[in-house]
Amino acid sequence: MTQDPTIREQTYPYFLQEAPELLQALEQGLLNLRENWGINQVNDLMRATHTLKGAATSVGLETIATVAHSLEDIFKALCQPDVVIDPEVEALLFEGFECLRLPLVAELTGGSINQAEILDRAAAIFARLQEKLGDFFGREAYLPTSAELGFDLTQSLFEIGVTQRLEQIATILDNGQPEEIANLLRTQAEVFLGLAESLNLPGFGAIAQTVLTALDNHPDQTVIIAQLALRDLQAGHAAVLAGDRIQGGEPSGELQQLAEKITEIETNFVTSGLETGNELDIPTLESIWGQQTIPVEPIIEQHIEEFIQYDSDVTVEPDPSAVYNSPQPKQSVSPFNPLPPKEQVSPSPTVRVSVKHLDQLNYSIGELVTNQNHQSLQAEQLQASSKTLLNQIKQHQKLLIQLQDQYKRQASPTTARKKARKASKTMRSSSIVPTHSHSWTQPSDNAYLIQSLLDHTVQLAETAEAIDLLTRASQQTSQKQQQLLKITQGALIEARMLPLGEIFGRFPQILQQLETLYNKPISLQLHGNEVLVDKAVAEKLFDPLLHLVRNAFDHGIEPVIVRQQRGKPEKGEIKISAYHQSRYLVIEVQDDGNGLDFDQIRKRAVERQLISLEQANSLNQIQLIDLLFEPGFSTASQVNDLSGRGIGLDVVRNQLKSLRGSITVDSELHQGTKFILQIPLSLTIAQLFICEVGYKTYAFLDDAVEQILIPRSHQIQERNGNKFLRWGKEMDEKLVPIYSLASILDYNSPLPLSHSPTPTSPLPVLLIRWQDALFGLEVEQIIGEQELVISPLGSMIAAPNYVHGASILASGQLALVIDGGILLQKVLAKQYDEQTSSIWAKSIPSLLPPSPKQPLLTQSHSVVPALSASNSDVKAGARILIIDDSLTTRQSVAIALQKAGYYVFQAQDGHKGLEQFQHLSDIQLVICDIEMPRMNGFEFLRSRQQIPGLADIPVLILSSQSSEKHRLLALQLGATVYMTKPYMEQKLLAMVANLLEKAR
Repeated sequence: MTQDPTIREQTYPYFLQEAPELLQALEQGLLNLRENWGINQVNDLMRATHTLKGAATSVGLETIATVAHSLEDIFKALCQPDVVIDPEVEALLFEGFECLRLPLVAELTGGSINQAEILDRAAAIFARLQEKLGDFFGREAYLPTSAELGFDLTQSLFEIGVTQRLEQIATILDNGQPEEIANLLRTQAEVFLGLAESLNLPGFGAIAQTVLTALDNHPDQTVIIAQLALRDLQAGHAAVLAGDRIQGGEPSGELQQLAEKITEIETNFVTSGLETGNELDIPTLESIWGQQTIPVEPIIEQHIEEFIQYDSDVTVEPDPSAVYNSPQPKQSVSPFNPLPPKEQVSPSPTVRVSVKHLDQLNYSIGELVTNQNHQSLQAEQLQASSKTLLNQIKQHQKLLIQLQDQYKRQASPTTARKKARKASKTMRSSSIVPTHSHSWTQPSDNAYLIQSLLDHTVQLAETAEAIDLLTRASQQTSQKQQQLLKITQGALIEARMLPLGEIFGRFPQILQQLETLYNKPISLQLHGNEVLVDKAVAEKLFDPLLHLVRNAFDHGIEPVIVRQQRGKPEKGEIKISAYHQSRYLVIEVQDDGNGLDFDQIRKRAVERQLISLEQANSLNQIQLIDLLFEPGFSTASQVNDLSGRGIGLDVVRNQLKSLRGSITVDSELHQGTKFILQIPLSLTIAQLFICEVGYKTYAFLDDAVEQILIPRSHQIQERNGNKFLRWGKEMDEKLVPIYSLASILDYNSPLPLSHSPTPTSPLPVLLIRWQDALFGLEVEQIIGEQELVISPLGSMIAAPNYVHGASILASGQLALVIDGGILLQKVLAKQYDEQTSSIWAKSIPSLLPPSPKQPLLTQSHSVVPALSASNSDVKAGARILIIDDSLTTRQSVAIALQKAGYYVFQAQDGHKGLEQFQHLSDIQLVICDIEMPRMNGFEFLRSRQQIPGLADIPVLILSSQSSEKHRLLALQLGATVYMTKPYMEQKLLAMVANLLEKAR
């Protein structure tokens, strides 16, 4: 397989993430193989080794790929129904697994190993296994049915592997060079060719073969070939997902034309040479490009490479059909001009822009909005100051005029003669004779001075008026800039957003084909097609929604006979709804089918040894629903080509986690099931309502505030220390509870209160609707409404989940952005005890997705009985970081630690844990899980060694993996202690105290 070094470099981190999980699946499967032998168990082992072989091949790890390939061949032999697995075969299988584990662990930990010795040892072990298995080895592998496997193999391959391969092609088309595009396209086409032959999809294989031929014939038209190939492959991909198991699409005429044209050219050359009799020395294609051969059999054996999980950036995709929206006229081929001129290809009317660039543009617009707000405020202040200055100058001018008038009256002739006579008498009676006459000329000088002041004042007034005029013009320019900025912002939103209807519109055809195949009538209702969502999010939503829709069709909706017996309409109903709820996108997938049988869930969980019978009987419905998201868990007694209820839900949850979203389930037996998906919106610029409480400024999301009012005294009532607002008229009047914002916000220190006297009139109230009820928030001062940029607080501040971020006001002041609905939900939850809170949680669906960070707002200092007094001193003020992808586990551990007096911080995976540590340098202990998305526990242990300070902090691994191999691997990677789930609270607290004591 052609391997581009840059692709290998990009793929390697994903191999490091995927390989430990595959190794774990192999180990666990081998432990249970002889005791629970069956086609499903063997197929799981074969699938894991096959995926690992493809992953290792993709990153150039030949030793691991070779051993995995040999082990896969052994598992193929075990698929024969009459094979016997005796203790010797079992022992040899474990030795073969060890040959795979050793180089893999060395790669994961950065260690070294003698690869030649491993290969020699593996060859000897597999030779003995071949001898033991005899005729079973080398037979054509038995292909189990979908019912035996428990899932539709073809569907799974196309939903995950093929989808990701197509996304890679689309991604490299964005910014890749032609050579890179050609290498990747050839690699993927080879994979698709082998996959199509294995799955018996000749149409899909024909597309792949045509792509390879077109690349050989026209290497200078790589981009065009890639666009056509992507279009044809996507069409075949969609057909298979819709139920096609016969063809898988077909190559388009344009692609076939590129594949066939070189044959016409060669024919013309040969004909021309024969007719003229000239023996031209024309180089062959092989001599120019090299002979191209397609090793079909190795490709078939390696086609599972597409199963490797990649997290590719989603980009805005154009429609290649726009380039080829009309048939191309056939061109006569000349021996000296074998390729069609480039002018024949019309330019694409669209361009691709990566999400990264859109995010940068969005950030820049946000900064412009902030600066524009500053400029607008400064322009208003400048205009107000210029008006004040002009008024003061005019007032000063009036005073000077009054002074001039008064002076003129004093300097009139009559007054002057009287003063002169009086002065003369005084001089005659005096012996002093004046020697200067300045006193007689001073009045005229004063008049001149006053007149000069008046003239300067007029000039100042004219200058002030000019400044005022320029200020008004500047403000008008600023307003125009603000309008242009809003237009630019709207254009950006339109560029990166699309209505969900474009995603929902793909489901009716899929359900229609399923309805035909399985003879099960279905009515599909779609609501919220107009809801806008980020294109990157929308594309990632299709796969989880497809899982849920197929589950609803197959094991949600009952057969017609069963529905008739239950008094339901013969036609089942599936409803998909989308809407914005506060700062979240909410999508509901609901069916009116069988619902979840919680007794059956308990039974299957015990059968699969996930929990004991005693634990199963103590689990509530929420905990039972959580079991559905365990990999491979299903309550279905029979499985056909579609997934059983529960199969794939772990994939759905993981995909939503990549979007920082969550999924909840609401179900009633024989009535139906509703899956609620909640994805946070990427709000960066929004209308916010600004208010002030206790010298601090807060901003509320505008859509959360229903009304603002200043109530009259008679509208306020107090009952049992609680304040209520009489709202409505006459018969519609109702009491709305009022909460003081200053008293319900969570601060580790008291909020400073205003020193202003107690108001005699009621304070302003913000009316906020949550669910179907109104609530009031009392604030001290209303500032107004502004369009502001919402910036995340980052991981340094463990903010409550009702804090959406922070905004910089036009004045430069920082304001916390609060979601009023979530804040009220938290307040209401505090008003109930545990029993009431449980009932409330069941009766009202939560608005909140799992929050990765929950701050410790109040600390309990109760001493755990199992801890000694000295340990109690150790734990005072200790800060512990919990890293686990399960919200339930994080919260249960956090509550236990908080009760014991610890400060707790949380992260949902290893990557987030490293980010938390960089901002919280005084962490004293880490409690970490193993299986997590993005960065698992093993990767976290390895990465922490590279960060100064973190390597010295003790790490307690708390994992459900109880195998010795996992424990040893974790300890080798630097873990201090390894504990398994479920755990005893007292034992965990004692271990935590012990670790903190040793770390002192």
